[in-house]
This record gives sequence, C-alpha cells and structure tokens, in this order.
Amino acid sequence: MGRRARGSARRRSTWGTVRLKASGKYQASYRHGGIPGVLPSTVYAAPMTFQTEGDARVWLEMERRLIESDQWSPPADREAARRRAEQPGPERPTVATYARQWLATADLRTTTRTRYEASLRIYICGEPLAFSLRSNKRTGKRARPKVWTNHPLGDVALADLDRAQVHAWWRSLPLVERRRSCDLAYQFLRTICLAAVDDGIIDSNPVRVKGAGKPSKRRSIEPLTPAQVREIADNMPDRWRLGVPLGAWCALRSGEVRELRRKDIDLNRGVIKVTRGVTHAGQRTQHVGDPKTEAGIRTVRIPASILSEVKTHLHEHAQLGPNGLLFWRDDGGHVTDTEWRAAWLRACAEAGIEGFRFHDLRHVGLTYTALAGATIRELQVAAGHTTPIMALRYQEVAASHMDDVVKTLDAMITGQLGP
Repeated sequence: MGRRARGSARRRSTWGTVRLKASGKYQASYRHGGIPGVLPSTVYAAPMTFQTEGDARVWLEMERRLIESDQWSPPADREAARRRAEQPGPERPTVATYARQWLATADLRTTTRTRYEASLRIYICGEPLAFSLRSNKRTGKRARPKVWTNHPLGDVALADLDRAQVHAWWRSLPLVERRRSCDLAYQFLRTICLAAVDDGIIDSNPVRVKGAGKPSKRRSIEPLTPAQVREIADNMPDRWRLGVPLGAWCALRSGEVRELRRKDIDLNRGVIKVTRGVTHAGQRTQHVGDPKTEAGIRTVRIPASILSEVKTHLHEHAQLGPNGLLFWRDDGGHVTDTEWRAAWLRACAEAGIEGFRFHDLRHVGLTYTALAGATIRELQVAAGHTTPIMALRYQEVAASHMDDVVKTLDAMITGQLGP
C-alpha cells in the first residue's frame, strides 16, 4: 500500500497517535497522566519526526514501556538533558580542554612542555601544517610546500572518544613526512587519556593503535676516527671549534657544551664540571636548567692532548668572568641549537662526512673510552647515564678488541696509536 496523501492525516494505534505531516515525515504523540473526570491528561509529542510510520510506532512502544516500568519522564525533559550532556563543560571536558588543564599542572621540563603544546595545537587540534617536500634530485627543483590537515580530536568530548576515532585520527597524520612528530603526538594523547582514567573521567584508555608511538629504532653508528673528529673541528667557526673535541672526548651533549662557563673548567685538575644544560623551546625561548637526571650532573676528565686547546680557547674566545660563556653568539647570548647544528653540518660537509649528528660524538668518545679499558661503571659516570644498560653497549664493543688495545685513550687521540 502506498503512503497516505500528505496533510494532517492521523492514524491511531492501540496506544498513541501517529500523524503524517505535510513534509512527508511522521509525528508521534500520546496522552498521559491526569485523573479521569477531575484532571485532563496531557499530550506528549516526540521531540523529533520519523522517516517511516514504523519508526514512529517503535518510539510509542518504548514510551509505553517506560511508563509501565515507572521510569518515565516527559520526552522534552529527557531531550533537554541529553543535549546538556553533549555540551562540553567542567564535567564533560573536551580532549583539548582536558589536555590544557593537564599541561597547566604537570611537572614538565620546558622543552617537553613545548613539544606537548605543539602536539596539541597541530596534531590533536588540527592547526594547518605546511612543510616542504624533498627536492627532486634529477631536476634539482624544490617541491612545492605541502599543506596538511588531519581529523582533529580537540573538540571531541573526552568521555566520547573511542578507538575508532583514534584510529581514524592516526591514519590521517603525515606519517611519512613527520613520523617522529606523529609518534610524539600519539604518546601525548595516550598520556592525557591515562590521566583521565586516573581522574575517573573515562573507564579505559582508547588510545591503542598497533605500531603507533614506538621509539625510533636504534641507529647503527660507525665511529669516526680521531683524525676525522679533528677535521670536522677545523671546519667549525674558530670560536666554536673546541666544542667538537669536548663533545667527543668528554662525551658532552650539545646543550651541555653550549652552557659551559669559565667556572665549570678546572685547569688545575684537568676536569669539567657538568651541572647544567641549555635548551631552546621554539626559536626565541631558551631555558637553562639541570640535566634530565641526577646522573647527568658529573665531573669529566679532559684528555691531556686537548688540555692546551682548552687553555687557548679560554684565553682567546671565552667571555670574561666566572660566568662567561665558552661558546656564544654575536649578541653575547647562548648559541641556539639551530645555529650550532647549521655550523656542524657545514663542517661535516667540508670534511666529506654525511649523516653524522653532533650527539653521535658521544658515541665516538664512549666507544674509544671503552676500548681504552674503561669499566661499565666508569662509562656510565662519564656519559651521565642513569642505568648501566647504555654503557654496556660500549663495553660490549670493547670486549672484542681488548686483546689489541694496550694504550690509553689519550694516545689514540694524539695519533700515537692507530684506531
């Protein structure tokens, strides 16, 4: 049978009324309450219309069951409550709202906080991200910048976030071009959801995507020779040259090198006191603070072969006074990570070395120190590692070479003994 003609046609069922509206949709209503002969009943209509008559009658049946089970309340009141529940508020925060609240109270390092804020702004809230693709090696032309947007989760109520939404969000990220940043964003989202579980806002953590957020695989680093380290150093700007042998033979991190001051150098004992590091949050904000762990605060020996170079640098390049920086920029401030990396890459290119990071100099120094006979504990202290696991890598390298190693690290640096 075809549909009834559009208009005000009504059709009464055993309970309630279904009406075909001019729009072609169905409206359902029923009478409830009142006292026969004393107080008239009230008509309650569905807060929505229905595509089919069957849908309208299903709604009526559900209302009848609510009345019979004494669970009924006016449909309009229930709809208003549902709408209020869907509106974000103090009791139903969005992912972005809760993340900002968490960041406001979390005890984080400045650089960590900056990375989390960037992850929230770009990858979770969906701020457009533009980046350049690699140049075409055949034509030499640089690819046009690519603008990327994702499926943001920032406006989703945290209580409504489910695994399907998280999976869709993860798949929309620029996993090829920015995999490391995507993993960091995933880790941050997982962290705030774990905190939400602890706060009782959600029952379980929906951030579970196989393979996402995993740390990058350990790089295989072929240690440079002392001659190669020297060649790179010779291609650095004169006032920053000493940073290369300090990074290698004293196993210092970039931020530790760039924060060194005159008071940290003890020429009489031939040691460097490492108590601080500088980090940059963005292009302009810098932070000087303690190392990540207590083990990072350490005293390292300066090999005799570069001690004279340290003295020359203090005389010719370091700023004056106990707090004078050993390495500084034209305005007298800290050398930024970007500036240091740019100078390092140019020096490596001049030396014909590719794919080697400044941080990899620590690997060089610790490998040679292990070859010179250092114990796991000595390597751990020199590097500032919290656990001996990292130091064990270098000890394992040394174990297979110790029969041939009879000279000290200093002899290898000066060239008296080949690598």
